[in-house]
Amino acid sequence: MNKENGIVIFSQESESTDNISLAASEYGFGRITVSDGNGGKDLLSRNSFDIAFVNAPLEKEFGLELAVFAAGLGCGVIIAAPAKFCGEISKKIGGTDIFILPKPMNKTLLVQSFRYVMIARSQKLGLREENLALENRLRDAKLIDRAKCTLVEYLRISEADAHRQIQKRAMDMRLPLAAVAKDILKTYEM
Repeated sequence: MNKENGIVIFSQESESTDNISLAASEYGFGRITVSDGNGGKDLLSRNSFDIAFVNAPLEKEFGLELAVFAAGLGCGVIIAAPAKFCGEISKKIGGTDIFILPKPMNKTLLVQSFRYVMIARSQKLGLREENLALENRLRDAKLIDRAKCTLVEYLRISEADAHRQIQKRAMDMRLPLAAVAKDILKTYEM
């Protein structure tokens, strides 16, 4: 694991915080931040963490809202709560990828939950990157199609000829097709 990986632990219980910190350190987290939960959203917004660990309940809130907020920022999230609340928490968080850990916790379970959440987060980030790449390809394809339609309309050529013209310009100028398409649209769609 990269030593730059970071975890933030929101907890009111100092003994639990110490145990969670120790397990996180042994798992390989190089950056461990501890908070009592007050100002937690600000802390999460200003910093980048791989995992947000919410040891519920917190002082001013249970911690569920903070966990959902952290998940929305792309953190892997673990919420530890008394076993009697786990079913209710599960219903409330529904389709999120927040990991619920029943209390009391042991070190083995903590380390396994870190491993699980880091793997899930890595897969989620990979899917986001793949999704962005597909969105960019789709955007470029739409741009190229608009440029082809523009050439067909203004130059009265076939779509195949318009496509070849865009390809030729891209090869001659050593530019991506999307850059040539943007240039064509700038020229004809003023």
